Amino acid sequence: MVNVAVVGGGYWGKNILRNLLKIPEVRVLYLCDPYKGVRDEIKHLFPMVQVVEEVEEILTDPQVEALLIVTPPSLHYLPAKMALLAGKHVFVEKPLAMSYEEGRELLELSQKGEKVLFVDETFLYDPALRLLKEKIKEGAIGRVRHVISERLGMGRIRCDSNVWWNSAPHDLSILRFLLPYKVRSVIAWGNAFIQRGIEDVTMALLEMEGGISAFIHLSWCHPQSTASLTIIGEEGALFYEGRFQKRKVVLYRYKFGEKPKEIIWGIPSPNLIPAQVIEEKTWNDFGQVEPLQASLEAFIGAIEKGLDVPSLGKYSIETLKVLDAGARSLKEGGSKVSV
Repeated sequence: MVNVAVVGGGYWGKNILRNLLKIPEVRVLYLCDPYKGVRDEIKHLFPMVQVVEEVEEILTDPQVEALLIVTPPSLHYLPAKMALLAGKHVFVEKPLAMSYEEGRELLELSQKGEKVLFVDETFLYDPALRLLKEKIKEGAIGRVRHVISERLGMGRIRCDSNVWWNSAPHDLSILRFLLPYKVRSVIAWGNAFIQRGIEDVTMALLEMEGGISAFIHLSWCHPQSTASLTIIGEEGALFYEGRFQKRKVVLYRYKFGEKPKEIIWGIPSPNLIPAQVIEEKTWNDFGQVEPLQASLEAFIGAIEKGLDVPSLGKYSIETLKVLDAGARSLKEGGSKVSV
């Protein structure tokens, strides 16, 4: 059994708690939250879990082996640091921290103390995304040329951090997981419609190794909800919809005809290259296990068995490096920032 405590009882904290209680190897000792209303709700929903107000009550309990930090992004770094210094394993909701320097410090503390540092990059544990990775690796679409990622909708709008820090960790960690190429530079631009100075829509263009480009569109102000990814290759494309109830992967095949050889008035005639697209196969049955539960099981496996799982801090720090560069580009009005 691994004895754990959860810090943060909001929307995602409740999901974390619900899934932790499904894992036989886990015993949840505490839920910590500063808000009385949240604590009262947790007592009602999960009466088997002890509820406390201050995180120090958890850190000083030698029974607690691991902390799961499910707070707003600006409140990730400090409790994670306190937990690592107290000798606890740490699970942090994405992003790991709000700067690359803070993330490096947390990683170094975890390595020095020989403790697991794990980031909740939930989508990396979605079997649909793993299928996507397999198809890319086996060459189903040929050489990858371009990636388009969209995470759009109307929902929980943060007041402490912008859509880039809240949503881009998903897309950047997915890129890191799927493709063995690092991001070289980021150009990011955004706008704030709802709160002054806090972007609720951003667009980023990434230059990657291997001549690959990626475009990431994020918005809290969009009437249609999607968490989609399109990987475009030389011989086809793969589409992924990441929303749990609508998950699917689609393989497209396409081929191009030859460029016309006849030149009339200085341009090819006819002035087009024939192109054909075929939807070859669709996968939409990936079972009922939530990716979040699989993520939590990976965290416990890393503690108990030393499993080398894809969202450990040593891997997620690369995501944070790109996030940090994108944040600088946003602040500079869309300048190109090297990673």
